[in-house]
Parts: sequence; C-alpha cells; structure tokens
Amino acid sequence: MGGQFFHFLHRFIYFLFFALILFLVGLNIFMSRGYSTISQETPQYLNVITLILAVSLSAMIFLFRKKLIRFLEKIPKFYTVFILLGLSLLLQTIAIRELSVTPSWDFGAVIDSAKLFVESGEIGEYFTIYPNNILLVCILALIGKISTPDLINFQVFNVIIITISQYLIYRIAAKVAGTAVGIASLLVSVLFFPYIFFAPIVYTDTISLIFLLLPLHILVNKNGEFRSHVFLVIAASILFSFGMLLKGSLVIFLIAFSIVLFLNQKKWRKLYFIIPFIILLIVKSVFNSSIYQFEILDMVAVEQKSMPVTHWIVMGQNKNKFGKYSQNDVVWTKDLLAKHSREVVSQIHYQELKNRISEKGLMGNILFNIEKIGHTWTDGTYYSLNKLRRIPEHPENFTKLTTQTPGDLVQGYARVQHLMLLIGLLFF
Repeated sequence: MGGQFFHFLHRFIYFLFFALILFLVGLNIFMSRGYSTISQETPQYLNVITLILAVSLSAMIFLFRKKLIRFLEKIPKFYTVFILLGLSLLLQTIAIRELSVTPSWDFGAVIDSAKLFVESGEIGEYFTIYPNNILLVCILALIGKISTPDLINFQVFNVIIITISQYLIYRIAAKVAGTAVGIASLLVSVLFFPYIFFAPIVYTDTISLIFLLLPLHILVNKNGEFRSHVFLVIAASILFSFGMLLKGSLVIFLIAFSIVLFLNQKKWRKLYFIIPFIILLIVKSVFNSSIYQFEILDMVAVEQKSMPVTHWIVMGQNKNKFGKYSQNDVVWTKDLLAKHSREVVSQIHYQELKNRISEKGLMGNILFNIEKIGHTWTDGTYYSLNKLRRIPEHPENFTKLTTQTPGDLVQGYARVQHLMLLIGLLFF
C-alpha cells in the first residue's frame, strides 16, 4: 500500500512539472515581454520568426543528438572546458566594460551600504526598512575589507561566482548524464543571456547561484546517483539555507530537496525530509542574532520600521502594477507602521488583500495572474536589459545594443534561447 502511494506521488509530481512547463511554453508562444521591459514595442514579426527558429533548432538537436554526443565525446574534455570558461570570462568582461551602470535601486543600496560598512562600520537606514539583503551586504563588505570597496572589485567577485557556477553546472550534468552532456550544458550556460548581461549587476540574482549549485554538486556522486548520508544532507541544507537568506525565492529548492528526501529514503530515514527545515531555522536564527549582537542592525528599529511579509503579499495583488513594485503601496505601509503595531498593520494588509482579490473577480484574477506569470516567464532577457538601462555609464553603448537591427538581434537571440530551454525541459 505504501509503495503504491509513493509511486502515485512520483507520477503526480512528474505530471505537475510537465503541465507547468507545457503552460509556460504555451504562454511564450503568444507572449513576449523582452521589449516591454525596456519600454519598446515588440515587432509583429519577431514572435513568429523566433518561434519557428526555436522549434527548428530544437528539432535538429533532437534528430542529430546521437551524432552531437559522439562529437562531444571525441573532443578533449580539459581544453574544451578551459576554452568555454575563458570565453565566459571574456563575454562577462566585455559586458562590464561596455554596459556597466551607476548603482541605483536595491543594487545601489547594497553597494553603498557595503562601502559605508567597510569605511565606518555603520550601515544605511535602508536596511532597517528592507533587511532582506543584509547577507549580501556582509559578503560584499568582506570583499571590500580584503581588497577595496570599489564597484569593480565587487563586479570581479560577481564574475568569479558566475564562472564557478557554470563549472558546477558542467560537473553536475557530466556526473548525471555523461561528459558530452556536461560540455553541452556548459556551452549553453556560457551563452546564457543573463549570465552575460548580469555580470555588471552585483546582486542576489547571481551571488545566490553558488548556494544552489554547490549543494547539488555535493549531493550527486560521480556515477550520477543521489547521496543521502546524513552529514551531506546537513551540509547541503546549510548551503541552501544561506541561499534562501540571500534570495527568499530559493526556499522552493529547500522544499524540493525535502520532498526528494521523503520520496527516496527508506523506512525511518524518510524523516530526513525535516532536516532542511530544521537547519533553515537554525541558520536564520543564528544569522539574525549575530546581526543584532554585533550591532550591524538595531533590532528595535527593524521591528518598528521593516516591512512585514504581508506588505509584499498585498503589493503582489496591486492590479494597476500587476503585482510589481508600487511606490504607493510602500508609502501606505510606511504610514501604517508609523501609526500602528506590526500585528495591526498585518491585519490591515490581510483585509486589503481580500479586497483586492474580490474586486478583480474570478475572471479578473485569472487574467491578472496570467499577466504576472507572463511578465516573469516570457522575457528572454530575464529583466537584465531593464537593469542595464538604469543610469548606464556609457548610454550610447546601451542604445546601440537595444535599438534598430542590433536590438532586434539581441531580443531575438534571447527569445530563441529562452524558448529552446523551455522546449528542452518539456520534451527532453
């Protein structure tokens, strides 16, 4: 009976994954947000041409997969990996040189606070309100202490993290599916649009990569099999937990890890599934206590001024902004915090959340969430160009990259690559 249940659970998860990817592929057929993120109109022909190219290239790779694998198996592994990682460093260096920006938005707050912390031992008021990026500030401050707290040093650190992450992608893929697939995965990651264009942006999107890939590397042995020794599970859980502290959305990988442990362990070892959550609580508690103990942040001020989780939930239902950042919601929450306790503010948020959901109605909520998902999952640039347009140091370079024929080629490349990755997840 138990075996049938776990078999059903396996099949249900596979079905859920397939249905989700199928939905995203369908969404990307009809939607493309690459141009809109930099306030441009999408050419009518682009979606059709890129879709045909993506499907054609995916079909060719599938039809000639055995020949491609044989070819990749023949080329010298060491030199190929070395050359591809060298190419990655070159592409990232060019991106930093030509497309670097003056730090602003959250990126600017992180960089400025890391510099301030190195120079004076203090941190800006920003993190009293938004303490979620404090781990990144501490990491960058450490880099600044070792070298100097200059943007270029932080960018070099960013490039190192991206490049190590690409190597880990190669190692994981090689262990699971063979050297040929590992090299193919490395090639894809080196040419992956955001890995190139996020190089100038030192933020959690890239720095958190190492805390996702390193535990996966630890958990897979040289034969591609899952290693579930309790010490490895604890080590991986610690890394995943720090990744979640850097970027909260990575909690989904912690949950996935827990599910894998529950499904694959035998008998009493299924209880291993609770280890990632216990480790997360310990890591989060120790980190927060350290931040307050060393007076990096003032606990009383954070309790009074920081945005409660409910702020982000209710802002995610802002129909005018389609769940994106809303300055009006920020001002509203700050006003509430100045007048009420956090518990009361959270209750007000919950009521507003109910109002916003009910106002949209059933069909309105469906359309609203399709638009939100489309904004997140149909931009092949992964929002990188939007971030590079914010106070560029060489605006003429950004203009050349994003307008007329070069702009169409860049957007086309991003969309074709994005579609091929989704198609690959769906069929391969």
